[in-house]
Amino acid sequence: MKKNLSVYLILILIPYIVLLPYTFQILEVGNDFELYYFVYKKYIFELLKLGHFPLWSPVEASGMSLIFNPLSQYFYLPAWLFYLICLILGEVTKYYFLIFTIFAISIFNLGLFFFLKTFKLDIKIILVSIAITCLSLKITELLRFPNAIHCFSWFPWILYGINCAVLNKNFKKSFLIIFLSSLMILTAGYPYYIFYGLIIFGIYFIFLLINPIKKKIFDKDFDSNLSFFLKCFIPGILSLLIASPWLLKISQLISISHGRSDPEINFSLDTSSNIYDQLGSWIYPPFSYAEGWYYFGSISVLIIIVVFIYNITVNRNELFKNHTYRYLSFFFIFLLFFCYQISSPKNSFIFETLWNNLNFIQNFRHFVRFNVVLIPFLSLILAISITEFIKIMNGNKVKEIGYVIIISFISILLLQINFIYFSNYENSFWETWQLKRIIFAEQSLQQPFSLIVGLYKNLVYPLFFTLSFILIIFSIRKSFVQKYLKNKAIFLNMILFITFSELFFLTNIQWAIPFNYYNLGFEKLNLQPNYNYNSENALEDINKNFHINRVALEKSGNNTYEGNTYYRNNKRHNINHINNWGNKNHVKLFKKYFNSNGQFKKNLEINQIKQLKYFYGMDKRSKRIFFSNKLNYKDIDEFVQNSIEYEKNAIFDYKKISYDGDTLILDINTQKSGWVSFIDTWDHNWIVEVNDKPKKINKLFGAYKSVKIESGFSTVKFSYKPFNLNFTKN
Repeated sequence: MKKNLSVYLILILIPYIVLLPYTFQILEVGNDFELYYFVYKKYIFELLKLGHFPLWSPVEASGMSLIFNPLSQYFYLPAWLFYLICLILGEVTKYYFLIFTIFAISIFNLGLFFFLKTFKLDIKIILVSIAITCLSLKITELLRFPNAIHCFSWFPWILYGINCAVLNKNFKKSFLIIFLSSLMILTAGYPYYIFYGLIIFGIYFIFLLINPIKKKIFDKDFDSNLSFFLKCFIPGILSLLIASPWLLKISQLISISHGRSDPEINFSLDTSSNIYDQLGSWIYPPFSYAEGWYYFGSISVLIIIVVFIYNITVNRNELFKNHTYRYLSFFFIFLLFFCYQISSPKNSFIFETLWNNLNFIQNFRHFVRFNVVLIPFLSLILAISITEFIKIMNGNKVKEIGYVIIISFISILLLQINFIYFSNYENSFWETWQLKRIIFAEQSLQQPFSLIVGLYKNLVYPLFFTLSFILIIFSIRKSFVQKYLKNKAIFLNMILFITFSELFFLTNIQWAIPFNYYNLGFEKLNLQPNYNYNSENALEDINKNFHINRVALEKSGNNTYEGNTYYRNNKRHNINHINNWGNKNHVKLFKKYFNSNGQFKKNLEINQIKQLKYFYGMDKRSKRIFFSNKLNYKDIDEFVQNSIEYEKNAIFDYKKISYDGDTLILDINTQKSGWVSFIDTWDHNWIVEVNDKPKKINKLFGAYKSVKIESGFSTVKFSYKPFNLNFTKN
């Protein structure tokens, strides 16, 4: 038992060792980490401290659902454990959130360990394979997408649950594993991976339905496939039923969201893989999109390739006896080709058919990310290949395996030399994101470290393949084996050392920024130092912000608005929207008058700009509530002019009684009937009451909430009620 606990502890700690610069606060994750993910955790936490469960976010895109926004990860149970821990610690910080994000890799490791164990592999080989998987570029690339990495962390658990079901282990065990893991995937807040999981789990399930294959892989007889089907189907469908209210509400939100409600195939073709990208994932990362790369390091790649070529050529007779290796290797090759068809939509034979027949994937893009499903199986193939290579090391066909090693190495080296010196292929993704970080590190460090870092532009890969070749070619020599590699652990440690030496830098640098880079006040963004401080009264901040002018400018350092900038804008509400997100009618209006970075368009007249600032509460009056005699207007100019005149004639006056982001209560006096409009976007879950009676909620410009009131005194209450069925609405 103690041995098992020590193994589990090692698996949990490996990611924090692999990511030491993050663990010890030397680096932090840039890109989407803060503006797309941490900001929601911070916003929710600050209000939870006060006993308020926020459901709607008024701080972005002129209002946005919080509970149904996948970025907020509202129904993911580990996220609430994170809030609980932060409540005990007294605050939430980007560092705490990063530790929580890295812990997703620990969850992944544990699931992968149990999955690999079902194939009766050596524990030491499993641990080395998992450590290499942690160093691989795809796992740590996901740190910038905390929701994605938490979603993916449960993939190997599902695979383990499927294996438990097929091996006729305790029904309760397989049920709980598949049920809980499925529920985590469905609620982790990354819909892309729900689709990816559905495909990969389905393919693996179908693979194990083939009884002769199943019997030979696991070396035992099995019950009927009906029992296997029910063991997998029942917990999976139950988790889907439990998560369905949230998933349906997400679908409802997407139906009114900009860039996602009007299917356009060019949206889904964005960032398509290609043959260079796939080759890069195996032997030369600079040619591969970080969105989809899965490079496992030179020595791992060389072992996998050498063992495969050796088995299908020199050792082909024995290959047919080694059922586990044979069937799983060819299954993995099938996955490689299948993944290429999905991850490369521009070159795919099947993608357009899938896109035309599966409506829900029409809102997805960056299909190059689909390669992530290969990771658990690549780890499995690595573990099996290392096992096979150790057998070969102790075999008698030294000459034959030597030829395979030499031919494999020379072929890879020639390809790499061609890529570096002769190919005209350019990977703009690498140059825009990864290369500039390498150059920055190279220029920041002293010799000899800057020279070593500079090798990561290109030459480090042939160098490490050469080093790996030397180790592997010597490892098959009996004298070398007898002298140095009698203990299998020495060989495994050498593999791990070479992989760590090659990938530690790149796996940490790929999305890194210096720790506290923004909190210290990045001068380009003109941020206040420590702008991310924790508020002692977030509810009062929201209430005050109702009377503070809103902004449209971005503060992310880009030319377009990227992410929720509530904290970067000193807690001022923003009418700008995240790319391909936000109420589509609001975004349509916004794009009519503003550039994507929040600047007014140059063709606008001064008076138009004044009217826009007045309408969106961007001037000192910070107006949010308007009164008009109708709702149909050709543009904002006409509405503003009519509203100003009508409010004056009706002697319209109102007082805000309370506001917490989810509920607004107004006391209104007017001598005429008319329409009260709240310039905060509408969605299906808003309701309104006038004098405690439900009223129909209407929309101004199809985007903002409005209600009809009569003359005299009225109390108007706008409320966001996500699951309330008893109300009047459009």
